[in-house]
Amino acid sequence: MRVRKNLVGLIVAGLAVGVVGGCAGSESRPAGMFDPCQEFSKSALRSAGYDPETRKDVPTIGDYSVKCQFTSFSGHETLSLEHPSVVAPVRSYEAYLAAAQSAVNRPGGQAPTVTKINGRDAYVGPETILGCTVSLRTATGVMTVEVAYANGNTCVGAQNAAAILEPGIGTR
Repeated sequence: MRVRKNLVGLIVAGLAVGVVGGCAGSESRPAGMFDPCQEFSKSALRSAGYDPETRKDVPTIGDYSVKCQFTSFSGHETLSLEHPSVVAPVRSYEAYLAAAQSAVNRPGGQAPTVTKINGRDAYVGPETILGCTVSLRTATGVMTVEVAYANGNTCVGAQNAAAILEPGIGTR
């Protein structure tokens, strides 16, 4: 009986700790959740060359990601930001990179360039006629920064935007 009573006490104590811990975090998002459409400052978007007032939310298949677009001040470029949502299956940065690298096996496919942006793991491209994407490692996958319809090298533009926005990701 004493063992049973101690076991019940341990379970109750564990539940109490879980409830108190859960309450402490209920006012903010769970650690690792990141919404690129909400969390970058207007000044960071402006520094990257995009008007924060032009934000458009973009629907995604199954709501597995959060995606939005901004138009450049010149009106010639579009910046798209995307990150997995809380309902997305968890995929690691390595899984995203492996999928991107598998493009080499398709006709005309090119592999992305693995790099670092401000010390954060990233991969770039390849550049297409539609634009270029930089994918940055996050705690829960990757955040993509895509520049499209640019006059000139869209991969350079995407890397520049990613470098300006990257500090806003923090440890998420």
